[in-house]
Amino acid sequence: MTGGQLIDAYLGAVAAALPGPARARNDILAELRSGLLDATGAHPPAGPSASAAEAAVREFGDPRQVAAAFRAELALCQARRVALTLVLTGPLIGLLWAAAALASHIGIRLAPPWHWAGAPAAAPAAFPLAAAAVVITVWTAMFTVAATGRLTRWIPARPRLAATTAATAGFGAAAADLVMVALLASQALTAPGTLALLPAAVAAAASLTRFTLARRAACRCLAARAALA
Repeated sequence: MTGGQLIDAYLGAVAAALPGPARARNDILAELRSGLLDATGAHPPAGPSASAAEAAVREFGDPRQVAAAFRAELALCQARRVALTLVLTGPLIGLLWAAAALASHIGIRLAPPWHWAGAPAAAPAAFPLAAAAVVITVWTAMFTVAATGRLTRWIPARPRLAATTAATAGFGAAAADLVMVALLASQALTAPGTLALLPAAVAAAASLTRFTLARRAACRCLAARAALA
């Protein structure tokens, strides 16, 4: 095995034990590769020989321990990315649902409790559930953004807490989307002629997409949190 192959194998072992966003992981692996190449060049004989690379790899240590040193940083990065995505997409999806409601012929109220004539039987429970999920999502996402930003200059970073609140925000967004899609499906079954098909379909597609991605992102945050234990 050449020196380059040995370094690639070592970095592959580190990457296998390194959860987190692909971009952040790639930056860490690039930094480690640069360090390994520098260490390889510092060992005799000069150049990327296998013996010099072996010495450099031994200096860096067990790849699992090296990966563990970066897990807290990656957990914070993962949590911040999920929270920012939810903060940015939330208003857009909310506007899509508002446009669908206004374009449909249901006479929806523009204030709580947002009921309308002929609303599905589940509507009185659906709106409070969706509102609660939205509130949880907003607060936990905003907390995560704050806790993973400039505040870390003055207070200790808490990657496990950030991963937990980001996961909560992800599951909250997924719950809100699921409730709205279920409400739409119920309305379509009971009074399909009252819906504006294109706006409703766009809103439902956006929510279903976010439901899938938010749930997956929340599970990844929980996996990153578990990796810190």
